[in-house]
Amino acid sequence: MAVNADLARIYGSYSDAVNLAPLGTTLPTTIDGVLDAAFDDVGWLHSDGITEALSGSVEKKRGHQGNGIIRTRMNESGTSISFIGLETKSKILNLRYKETAVSITSDVRKATRSAGQRIAVRSAVIDLFDADDESAKERLIIPRFEIAPNGDRTFASSDIAGFPFIGEIIGSYTHLMKVAAA
Repeated sequence: MAVNADLARIYGSYSDAVNLAPLGTTLPTTIDGVLDAAFDDVGWLHSDGITEALSGSVEKKRGHQGNGIIRTRMNESGTSISFIGLETKSKILNLRYKETAVSITSDVRKATRSAGQRIAVRSAVIDLFDADDESAKERLIIPRFEIAPNGDRTFASSDIAGFPFIGEIIGSYTHLMKVAAA
């Protein structure tokens, strides 16, 4: 068996990004395609990175004779992406909180917030680069990304007060990856 360490990735380059835009924004079609001006990078991400999680459960259909498994079936399958934004900026605040009124006077932002949360529906482009070789790149192009607050925001001196989110990919999406030349 041949192994190739050049194919093992460590992500977390300066160029990694979660870019969000209003639903229906024109999406790129190539791995290096320029993003529509409506896309905005959420900014610095927590050192935990970006997490892709597959969901679903396997259901076993058994037959009468010997209770043997006849078929298996995947229920409620899906893909979600989690990240923690670290920058306190309007895009992040609007994702996390249901703000009904926002005004800025001098250097003070005043927001009226509902106590409840909501799902924010966006289009997303997530770019991932190998930390040591930025020519190694992956791009997720997600037409419909439903984002929800995902956990507590902790105000402590031991870490940056981040904004945790989880986004569910609804429908099909495109994964692009640069491959090594043959």
